[in-house]
Amino acid sequence: MSNSKLVICCVSLCHFLTSYIGNALTVAVPFFVERYQTLPQYASFALTGYATALACFLLPASLLAKRFSNRSIFLLGLSSCAVITALIPLSPTLLILVLGRILQGAASSLCLTTGMALISDHVPNNKRFIAIGIAVCLTYTGVSSSLSFSGVIIDNYGYQYMFYAASAAIALLFALSVRIPNDSQALNLKGQSLPYGKLVLFVLSIGLCLLSLSALGSFRYAEYGLASGLALLAVLVILEYQNYKKDNYQELSTVIPVQFLINNRRFTYCFLVSFAAYVSVMAEPVLLALFSQYTLGISATEAGFIIVVQPIVIAVVSYFTGRITKLLGGNATVTLGLIIQTIALATFVVIDTNTTVLSLVLRQLAVGTGFALFSAPNTTLITLAVAPKDCALASSMQQLGRSLGQGIAYALVTVTIAAVVSADPSSIAYPEQFAQASVVILAISAALGLLGIVFSALGYLESRKAENDSPLNESSTLAA
Repeated sequence: MSNSKLVICCVSLCHFLTSYIGNALTVAVPFFVERYQTLPQYASFALTGYATALACFLLPASLLAKRFSNRSIFLLGLSSCAVITALIPLSPTLLILVLGRILQGAASSLCLTTGMALISDHVPNNKRFIAIGIAVCLTYTGVSSSLSFSGVIIDNYGYQYMFYAASAAIALLFALSVRIPNDSQALNLKGQSLPYGKLVLFVLSIGLCLLSLSALGSFRYAEYGLASGLALLAVLVILEYQNYKKDNYQELSTVIPVQFLINNRRFTYCFLVSFAAYVSVMAEPVLLALFSQYTLGISATEAGFIIVVQPIVIAVVSYFTGRITKLLGGNATVTLGLIIQTIALATFVVIDTNTTVLSLVLRQLAVGTGFALFSAPNTTLITLAVAPKDCALASSMQQLGRSLGQGIAYALVTVTIAAVVSADPSSIAYPEQFAQASVVILAISAALGLLGIVFSALGYLESRKAENDSPLNESSTLAA
């Protein structure tokens, strides 16, 4: 096997497995409610913790890779993830489970950040888009597999076996990935040092913001944690801006790439589109899993097969997205996808205790179609908006937008449920109250979809304005 094929294989399998473990507990919240004798908003931290850690460590992982090489950090992520995934099923309390999921998310961030960078290192330019396409395809295959089998496994065996199997698979992937050649991308650090203080500040600020958002309405003083996180983030942004303005600016000394956000509006708008779109769409599958079980009274297995419709549709439609992009252009395809996604989410505001499973499946089909049309072209636009040497960092920023969106979406679910639902899960009033909370959450999701459409339009205007002096022009977009 050639080096490029080996890298594509390892990175794609990594995306599959991290997506699998990241979504494995989506339908398991009611199980944890019963096992740990807690409330759904507390059990949902098993989802929030993973997403939060993923968001916290993506950019630090990118910086560490510059210091220690992409291969080293990739292998560190795989080995750590294998061990942590094997230990999670042993959690005696919900708190230990959440902490394990946080560590699991941090380990996954190391793999995801450096995986795309390894593709850039070892895969020729003319095959890179194919390689990225395979990785994206396996990402959603992992989501589909997780959602398909997790309900069956939970109902019949217990969630532990999902993690034991995943841990063994990750260990095998580590053994295969050891064969990846050393890369020469680590920077010469003579005269430079990693900004460890900024790294800690970034992790603390993002972590406090996302976890506090999830805790609003459920824990006392959560609003103070959110305020503290925002204050720390503001301090970091000021420090980064001051560093950027220095004459002796050094790329390695920054955590947040302000040079992109300030000087490249097209990249900024693409990032904002990703963020808004993921916040909009990520709450829906988690909420639908809970709604199906708590309001409609179906099993975890049946709920899993309902929500798996979306990633399956995404994988199928993504196959045709390239052709559609060639006909419409990248920006137009992104906007069309967001419009379909937003309209589909808006139709969820009429769900109640009488909603049928078939109607949920049809809505899932529409949401998945819209998201598929948005996702791949937006990734292409992001890579075209930056110089080739910055593609890895741009990919990290996109992953950050996705992770932040996912974390905020999960927080939206937990906060709204805590605010709207007052009844006990065993009471007769709980299904109706949960349906009301679901309507509120999905209405907000649809509104955020509109925000993504606005950012997409602004990005299109910016690209048209600067197309003559940028690689992101209509011809390159159509070719993507």
